[in-house]
Amino acid sequence: MNMKRFFPLVIAATAAFSTVPSFLHTTFLQSARAAENTVSDQLSGEQLYKRNCEVCHSMRPPAKAAPPIVRLASRYRMLHGNKEDAVNAMVSFMKTPDASKSVLMPHVIERFGLMPAMSLPDEELENVAGWLWDQYDPTYEKQRGYYR
Repeated sequence: MNMKRFFPLVIAATAAFSTVPSFLHTTFLQSARAAENTVSDQLSGEQLYKRNCEVCHSMRPPAKAAPPIVRLASRYRMLHGNKEDAVNAMVSFMKTPDASKSVLMPHVIERFGLMPAMSLPDEELENVAGWLWDQYDPTYEKQRGYYR
């Protein structure tokens, strides 16, 4: 159900019941509006990628100004093995990029350099990192000639 459509209906229905004490009515309306804002303000990992990352990171080769997402997803899977550890590593790297935290080979860092620190809230960094993990394509390494 679309939450943006649901909350106005709840607010309208609540307003119709004049027997509700005013302090409860006001509290409910404030809670409903806060919940609506929270739901509408959350961005998916893909939306965050498109808004903040796509300018440098293409989904697949050829690379733009940074390695493609499918390559990063493959490296994080290979080096971390599970989503939770990989997401934590990605968030740490995005907050404070450092070659010692990178999953990329030194020649790749030399080619692209390190990305700038991302000043997004932790929740958004976790969302985009989780989305990046999910972009893994098991055929990518074989297409490139890499076998684990």
